[in-house]
Amino acid sequence: MNPRVYRPLVDLSTMEERHIILRYRLDRATIHELCAQLEPALMSPIRQPTGIPPLVQVLSVLHFLAIGSFQTTVAMSSGMSQPMFSKILSRVLSALTKHMRSYIVFPEEVDLATVKGDFYALGHIPNIIGAIDGTHVALVPP
Repeated sequence: MNPRVYRPLVDLSTMEERHIILRYRLDRATIHELCAQLEPALMSPIRQPTGIPPLVQVLSVLHFLAIGSFQTTVAMSSGMSQPMFSKILSRVLSALTKHMRSYIVFPEEVDLATVKGDFYALGHIPNIIGAIDGTHVALVPP
């Protein structure tokens, strides 16, 4: 019996940088750096015949987080089943939380005035010390 071979639907090396940023909210270099950090946690000890490469795992989760869609939609666009994507989502998010202190940093007390001034210059909103990227979803009652 021949093992299944996963063929990625997205090739990061052929995408334009602006499309990468639109799709994943990170640039190519940051994605590769993130994959290098997460790869040990994403490689299963016993490779399954349907094993998904770490880069594809990270890209599919980043896309899911960037667009705020359903798991089924992202799984289909990544070439995998929803149950497989659900496992990958859990594994990647777990690996990410172990490295979050490297990426989520609050300004030091001495830098607060500068950071607040820079944010005020951008949007004229006072006392902002940081921002997050996200997708707002309207919840409409039935």
